[in-house]
Amino acid sequence: MDSRNTSTGGPYYHTPVMTKKVLDALSLRGGSVFVDGTFGGGGHSSAILDLFDCIIIATDRDVNSVPIAKKLNEKYQDRINFYNASYTQIPSLLDSLSIKKVDGLLLDLGVSSMQIDDPKRGFSFQNEGPLDMRMGKNAISAFDVVNKMKEEHLSEIIRDFGEEKHSRIIASRINDYRQKNTINTTTQLSDIINDAVGNFYKKQKGAHIHPATRTFQAIRVFVNNEFEELYALLMGICDYIKLGGRIAIITFHSLEDRIVKNIFDHLTGYSSSKSRYEPKIEDQTNPPFIYPDKKFYKPDGDEITQNPRSRSAKLRYIQRTEHLFRENLDIYSMTKYKRILKELK
Repeated sequence: MDSRNTSTGGPYYHTPVMTKKVLDALSLRGGSVFVDGTFGGGGHSSAILDLFDCIIIATDRDVNSVPIAKKLNEKYQDRINFYNASYTQIPSLLDSLSIKKVDGLLLDLGVSSMQIDDPKRGFSFQNEGPLDMRMGKNAISAFDVVNKMKEEHLSEIIRDFGEEKHSRIIASRINDYRQKNTINTTTQLSDIINDAVGNFYKKQKGAHIHPATRTFQAIRVFVNNEFEELYALLMGICDYIKLGGRIAIITFHSLEDRIVKNIFDHLTGYSSSKSRYEPKIEDQTNPPFIYPDKKFYKPDGDEITQNPRSRSAKLRYIQRTEHLFRENLDIYSMTKYKRILKELK
């Protein structure tokens, strides 16, 4: 079945992933306030509002979510408040609404179906479109990264954010091509990458992804500053989660999931290992969060059949304790990438 036809709102709208497990993970109850930081097509928000008498504060930086939110507002009236903003603004939004505590936060990370399926957005290497990849009103686009970034910096981005081991070859081939021609479309870029490293992927045993997958992911993550925004929200929202409240996050690729897992492990005092992605908790015996269930969850076979794009999803969640949250600012940062970013402007 085509996921676009089963999604909230019809074609190009996002199919909510693991809805039942998300509802369980958030430990929903009536009279509560929950935050949906990645509203998208409104699938998860709708499911929550249909089953529970609660209020949702929702954000999404994609302007295409605005008309969807208006329809839900008409249906649920004052039970949903939507803001066309990055989820990093959630703490300030809660302050402006005089909301001191919420019962839970949900993030469904990555790119949504309504973004992938619209060729004009430039997220997919499978359909020709402009090199854009902006989720909101970003200053730079994928076009800027591909055509203006220094070769060595492009290689760094592809390696760090895409975990692409052939990043140097890809960056070199892109640089060679753009010396003679501007790279304007997704298919142009995809073809360049396929010509550069396609044979390496064909030699891999078993099923393998398209050679352009990791590079497109890396450029998208950089353009939208996804990892720093995720960290900024998780550090900023902790003190807004009430006792017993939960944070639930769905990820779609290994690097994104690793960041969430590492931050969750340190917030729960579960791990004392050092990583640039981990905040430092002073008192590991009194962590500000616990794992109600240490396992991560994945879609079952039926859901993957109905919505193939859900196959790589993972859900993790943690629960607030009464103990103090202490933030350490000297951790994962985008400092070197900000330097690269300045050179593009």
